[in-house]
Amino acid sequence: MNRFLPFLLRPAGLLALLLSIALRPAQAQVPVRDLPFYQAQAQQNSPLAVDVRNQTQAAQLEAQRMLAFYTKANLTVTGNYLVAPVLVHEGGRTELRYSGAGADRYSGYDVNLTNGSLYQGVATLTKPLFNTARATLSGQQALTSAQVLTNTARLSLHDLDKLVGDQYILCRQDVQQLDYVRELLGILDRQRLLVRKLVEASLLKQSDYTLLTLEYQTQQLALNTYQTAYRRDLLDLNVLCGLGDTAQVLLPAPVLTLQRPAPARSLFAERFRLDSLNVAVTQQFYELRYRPQLNAFATGGFNAVTLADLPNRFGTSAGLSFSWVLFDGHQRQLSRDRTRVLLGTSQYARQNFQAVNQVRLTRLLDELRALEARQTLAQQQVATYRSLLDSYKKEVIAGQLPVINYVQVLKNFALTSRDLVLLENNRLLLINAYNYWNW
Repeated sequence: MNRFLPFLLRPAGLLALLLSIALRPAQAQVPVRDLPFYQAQAQQNSPLAVDVRNQTQAAQLEAQRMLAFYTKANLTVTGNYLVAPVLVHEGGRTELRYSGAGADRYSGYDVNLTNGSLYQGVATLTKPLFNTARATLSGQQALTSAQVLTNTARLSLHDLDKLVGDQYILCRQDVQQLDYVRELLGILDRQRLLVRKLVEASLLKQSDYTLLTLEYQTQQLALNTYQTAYRRDLLDLNVLCGLGDTAQVLLPAPVLTLQRPAPARSLFAERFRLDSLNVAVTQQFYELRYRPQLNAFATGGFNAVTLADLPNRFGTSAGLSFSWVLFDGHQRQLSRDRTRVLLGTSQYARQNFQAVNQVRLTRLLDELRALEARQTLAQQQVATYRSLLDSYKKEVIAGQLPVINYVQVLKNFALTSRDLVLLENNRLLLINAYNYWNW
């Protein structure tokens, strides 16, 4: 230290020391990530979230397209060029001619039908008339179909929320198991130290110390197993949430409470309402095909059979086209019967879901109450075992209790602690399941 003192007393040396301290990297802290963080990441990274946002916009664009299709004028341009050559037989000779006009004996298309050639270029403007109902229903059909797809995506995102919650609870179970194993290792480590001193003082046997060492090694194996499980389950949670992260994190206990009372209208049942609405709108749109259809049209262009006449063959035309389906083999009634069957199926599915879901929620509440009662008893047992271990530790030191009895009580304490961890996480799983169905 003395040989560095002159260096430190120099201004440059002191500055270098201060800079080395200031630039020393801070100790990395393990990030804390709770259940809402993972659920938000899963929602954000899922392609379903993008689908939910885009379905409504896509449906609005489709409604605008259908409005244009059924109400706006449509301009098309067509062109035709036809050549019908023939083989003319005259004067004992046969020759190929571009047109059979004026020929008496020839092989080929009848010149009275083809005129030998055709030059045609026409622009046609078509405007549907009195078609607002079709445009309105087609737009409504597009929006309803989008609502069905959006609701399906929302249900999938709700499923994802539950999956993330279950996986997070599984990771927390690993953490709690690690906690109680570390507690056991701490108890065993302290007891081994005391027993070793007593063995060195010839107050206890070497086998007593060996017995504690074996139990210590057993719990170390359990610790390694739970660490591996936690690492695996945490990575699975990251995959589920779309996170490309492999770092260790701290997972606080989730705050889960029962969502009560039940909503006035279950969002699960919304899919049945939308299915019925989609079927009904489809039938209404189908009914429109039996209404009279009137279109106005106008054409302009040229239509000639010879190239020389083309400059004088420009013209226009206009008119109305009318169509009305009067009979199609009872397809209208068959479509109505099909719609009635589909609506009945959807109605039955909705009623069945409501009845079954109420039973499901009641069962989950019953299981939760029974589990909380067992959890209270397990907590009392753990507290009793802790008190008993403190007493046994003193008796072992005093030579009043064999070490094997102490180890047996310690094993029972480990089993009870594990059961308490399982009960707590099963309680959280039941709450997560209840909130999932009570939606």
